[in-house]
Amino acid sequence: KASRRFYRVDSAHDLSAVMDRGLSAAQNNRWTFEVAWEVANKVGGIYTVIRSKAYVSTEELGDQYCLLGPYKEHCARTEVEEAEFSNETPLHIAVTRMREQGFQLHT
Repeated sequence: KASRRFYRVDSAHDLSAVMDRGLSAAQNNRWTFEVAWEVANKVGGIYTVIRSKAYVSTEELGDQYCLLGPYKEHCARTEVEEAEFSNETPLHIAVTRMREQGFQLHT
């Protein structure tokens, strides 16, 4: 019985419908933000969990998936892939406005 608890009866076993790099998430204006101290800090179990699910989360949600955490230079060199958001996206506008107010942000 325990094994059936987490099994979705209606599952098609084909994840290609949801692993569309965020196309369906963008069409539905669906975002996922994960905020944690451990995002780029290689300490503890939470970091391990975040890192292990980051790939599949981006396969499913694409640019609609954002990890937020403190910037630590020594960790960022190996753990963070910096890139700017596309112009006119909500995140690009938010980051631009925060930088205009003096916040130092790494994207």
